[in-house]
Amino acid sequence: MRLPVSRRTALTWAFVAAMGSVPLVQAVFFSDTFFVNPSQFDGRKLLHSPPAADSAATKAELAELLRIQNTRTPEALRQAQADAANRTVFLFKDVFGDGFTADKFPATARFFARVANDESVYEDGPKDYWKRLRPAMLDPAIQPCAPTSGFSYPSGHATRGYVFGVVLAAAAPEKRDAILDRAAAYAWNRVICGAHFPSDVEAGRLLGTSLAAVMLAQPRFRQALEVVQVELHQAGYTAGD
Repeated sequence: MRLPVSRRTALTWAFVAAMGSVPLVQAVFFSDTFFVNPSQFDGRKLLHSPPAADSAATKAELAELLRIQNTRTPEALRQAQADAANRTVFLFKDVFGDGFTADKFPATARFFARVANDESVYEDGPKDYWKRLRPAMLDPAIQPCAPTSGFSYPSGHATRGYVFGVVLAAAAPEKRDAILDRAAAYAWNRVICGAHFPSDVEAGRLLGTSLAAVMLAQPRFRQALEVVQVELHQAGYTAGD
């Protein structure tokens, strides 16, 4: 149960003040992650294998990517390029407004940087395990809207967008639907960009929402999330309790 805002504000900012420059939730660090122990989560056991490069499913996906590339609007392309360049929680500025920036929400920025660290760790395992090639490597007619690197499955942007979205929605439940809609659009923009197959994005959705659920199931993670709730409330973005 969440504390009333007034009491939560006092307790949380007392905690932040006591930390000074100490990284958030230092007490729950693991070897390479901040919040989730590798023994708690393995995306390779969660995801279906991607379609083979020469399969009918991959050929159909390539055809769909070419169709999208040939019909996307200039505005859709600009948004896909902008999303390709933004891997921070402030991609949700579309939900909260132009004032939702790292300089105005420093505790939120620090907290989600640590969430992003964990997401990267658990994204890399499946990518390196399946080693699925990017669409443009299978069909040179596909021209991604932004530079790509590494393997394709699952989509890292989609994984991160859904991790951020589910966690942020827990901090701002009044805006849950808008946050999750933005996460979905952010993920799908990887297809519009030509950087990923649709099945990569679907795998990212599953991986990201599952990882967020593991994080949110931990009381210490939810306690750390209080700093985000407080900053959002003090800025007038949430009503609080």
